[in-house]
This record gives sequence, C-alpha cells and structure tokens, in this order.
Amino acid sequence: MQKHLQMLAKLTVSFALIAWVLNSIDAAEVTAKLSQVQWTWFALAMAFFVIAMILGTARWRLVLYGLGVPLGIGITLRLFLVGMFFNQTLPSSIGGDATRVFYLWRAGTDAQTALNSVLLDRILGLSILVTVATLVTPTLLVNLESPLAVKGLFLILASSWTAIIILFLFDNPYTRRFQYLRLIQLAVTLSRGAVEICRQRAIIAPALLISVAIHGTTIAIVWCLDRALGGAGSILIYVIAMTPTILLISIPISIAGWGVREQIMVVLLGAFGIDAAHAVSVSILFGILLLVGGIPGGLLWLTMRKAQAKSAAPKID
Repeated sequence: MQKHLQMLAKLTVSFALIAWVLNSIDAAEVTAKLSQVQWTWFALAMAFFVIAMILGTARWRLVLYGLGVPLGIGITLRLFLVGMFFNQTLPSSIGGDATRVFYLWRAGTDAQTALNSVLLDRILGLSILVTVATLVTPTLLVNLESPLAVKGLFLILASSWTAIIILFLFDNPYTRRFQYLRLIQLAVTLSRGAVEICRQRAIIAPALLISVAIHGTTIAIVWCLDRALGGAGSILIYVIAMTPTILLISIPISIAGWGVREQIMVVLLGAFGIDAAHAVSVSILFGILLLVGGIPGGLLWLTMRKAQAKSAAPKID
C-alpha cells in the first residue's frame, strides 16, 4: 500500500506540474515544434545517448570491481539497461536501482554489496553534478531573476554537499556503537565502501572521469535536441542550465522527472533568453528520447523473465 501511495503521489506531482507549465504557454506552439523535429539531429542525440549508456555501464563495473565483484561486461550492461527501462520507460514502485540490486543479488552477489554498488555508482555521478553545478552557479545567478529559484538552488547545493561530507564521515567509532540498528548499519557500510573506493586510485580516477564524460554527453544530447527543434542556444547555455536541472530531477518526487524537468528548464533556460515554449519542447523531446532509449532494456528484461520461467518450470520425465 505504501508503494502504491508513493507512486500515486509521484503521478500527481508530474501531472500537476505538466498541467501548470502547459497552462502558462502556448501548447499549440509546443505541438508545432514537436511535429517538425529535424531527425538528423535527433539521431545524433540518440547516438550520444548510446555512448552515455556504455559509459554508465563502465562506471558501475568499476565500482563493482572496487567492491570485489568482478562482474562481466555483458551482464553488467544487461542489468544496467534493465534498470534504465524501469527508471525511464516503465517507471514503477520497484525502480530501476532496486531492479539492478535484485538481479545482481540473483547473479550471486550478496545483497549489501549489490545495494552499495548501485548507491555508490549514483553517488559518483551526483558528486560530479554537484561540483559542476557549484562552478556554474555564479554565472547562473547573474541571469536568474526569480528569488525562489535562487533560494532553491542554494538549498539543493548546500544539502548535497552536506550529504557528501556526512557520507565520508559516517563510518566512525561513535556511529559504529549503534550498528545494531539496521539503518545505521547500512549507512556505516555504505560510508566504508565509499572510503574504500576513493582509496583505490585505479578505480576512483577513471570512475570520476567517466562521470564527467557522462555529464558532458548528457549536455550534448539536450543541445542536439535544441537543434532538432530549430533552436540556436549555445552549448555553454546548456552546460550552465542543464547541470542544476539534472541534479534537481534526480530527487525522486515525480515520475522519471516529468513535470519537474519542464518547470526547471523553463526557469533556467529562460534566464538566458530561451522562450518557455521552446524550453518545454526540448524537455518533452528529451523525455521521449529517454522513453525510447529504455526499450532495449525492456526487451532484455522480458528475455530474462522468460529464461527464469523456463528454469523454474517442473520437469516431467
């Protein structure tokens, strides 16, 4: 029941925010833009998306290796794509990260290590996002006119940095006294894993570089979609506007970021002179690309389910 209520709350947030933003712009203009997509640019955006998926798989595999799980590239890619399917194409109460943890556990990895690998993979990506968002914030503040947006940005950055610091300091003699509490034990283990990963230079250095590349590739995707819709925004505008956008939509308060993404992009891209209808069009096209990009993961999941059903079927002599 709790999972269903959470899903209902996310659906409500997404629909409410989408309705709000569409009510404040000319929806017909958005429809017209989306009907005139330049497919060459869209195809280029899809190519960057494929690169991002490969990079994401490589980073997770590095984290797994750092935690003592030398998982093959084939199964890592398969589980990563299945997680992407559940996160973007078929959002559910299970979630893509939980799906990755479950199937990794089914593959023989203990549950705690499986959970830590997915969380640390996420944290590495978010750490780069927070760093880049902090660097671009001064430029963004010069252009932002909304006091609420400024306060919200400062709050998110302050909270993110606080969480990162706590993560690395949580494994200490004081907190270990309370490891009989399951939640404290999970947090201590995660903190220990984060410190261990950072001590392995052969793991942390390439993982952080891959995180930077993933972020750059995501920016390239959105910039290509801007071009696909006839836009002329510079790549620098999208670096500055999309970095905090990606950070904010990582907060799981809506379905796959729908609604939240549109609202934030209207504000942040609007600060650089991009009109609201175009910003919403780019955001919707980005969401469509993510939906389409998750389909291969869905096909892999169906294949895995079919194989599982066959192996579980009783044999008749």
